[in-house]
Amino acid sequence: MRPLDVVELAEPEEVEVLEPEEDFEQFLLPVIHEMREDIAALTRERGRAHARERGKLWEMDNLLIQIKTQVEASEESALNHLQSAADGAQGRPAPRGDKAEEKAQEMAKMAEMLVQLVRRIEKGESS
Repeated sequence: MRPLDVVELAEPEEVEVLEPEEDFEQFLLPVIHEMREDIAALTRERGRAHARERGKLWEMDNLLIQIKTQVEASEESALNHLQSAADGAQGRPAPRGDKAEEKAQEMAKMAEMLVQLVRRIEKGESS
């Protein structure tokens, strides 16, 4: 090993020592302000995300209400038809083929609404 040179040790570098107030203002205050801005931004984004989720839930709820209304209307229509047939309704009832076609169209509409609901739910989960 090589012996240390005394001249190297005798000349320490000067380091400027700041007063505590200067140190705080120069280094800590900018960091504190930046952290506060980050916290505020995260809080705003959290609020927006919550609002988006509530909006999606509201849409799904409305779609479910529409589906329920369709089902209830279909049930009521079927019950009214059965009641009128049982009471001997005047006139000849529509042929069975027409009734079946009407019911098939109602079911297709309800199925499409259910597919839309599932797609919205899946889209919400992937977001």
